[in-house]
Amino acid sequence: MANYKVGIIGCGNIARAHAHVYKKIANVEIITAAELEPDRRKQFAQDFELSTAYEDYAEMLTKENLDIVSVCTWPRTHCDATCKAASSGVKGIMCEKPMAVNLREADQMIEICAENDVRLAIGHQHRFDAQLVKARDLINEKAIGELVLLWGHCSLDLMNNGSHVVDMINFLNNDEKADWVMGQIDRRHKRKGRGNHPDMYVEDMAVGRICYKNGVRATVELGEFALQAWQFHIIGADGRNSLEIIMAIRSRSLINLPVRVKENPL
Repeated sequence: MANYKVGIIGCGNIARAHAHVYKKIANVEIITAAELEPDRRKQFAQDFELSTAYEDYAEMLTKENLDIVSVCTWPRTHCDATCKAASSGVKGIMCEKPMAVNLREADQMIEICAENDVRLAIGHQHRFDAQLVKARDLINEKAIGELVLLWGHCSLDLMNNGSHVVDMINFLNNDEKADWVMGQIDRRHKRKGRGNHPDMYVEDMAVGRICYKNGVRATVELGEFALQAWQFHIIGADGRNSLEIIMAIRSRSLINLPVRVKENPL
């Protein structure tokens, strides 16, 4: 069995989550990390028994022969860290969400990873939540007839759990390609993001509409003026009635309620 050497860029809370999971994989070894803040870097190296730790991730990528890199920094640095890692000879990159802060950066990350034959994954792990997988199984089994509409909402912004909402909706529709997308944001307050992007202003409200090539529609509502529950409504039609799966997620855990199929007369 091959052994994979891992380096982690950023040593904050989410980096610790990555590290704990890597520790559970038999053929993976975390050998190094990079972090600007000295005390955090030192503590992380001690806690995970690393032989080296760097202030500059570019230096780490040059000096260490890594197979996998986790990018666990704030969003503004995701593009640069990912591109430098892809150009350094690694085989795979696990980048935290959101992927980037604009489409140009996201395209650049994809292009450079493709040029270097590097697998790039983004931290949208909620698509593997048991309840979400069950909901998609029900959709594919036609438990609600033909899928018509997906509606997801939460209290946080696009750079935070909003990116999960969009990815989870895509997952529920089997990652069908979009035909068109439209959206609008409202930013009436100078409100900064929470722990994972406190250096960025965020929207008070974001509304999006997606039409997929298979005809399914999706609505996304995020922010202070959205419905505050992290919840998904999955609407189908069997020719006589509209049927709805209501699935709710609170924070990072599943609400302990079964997925429900509810019949509503049209």
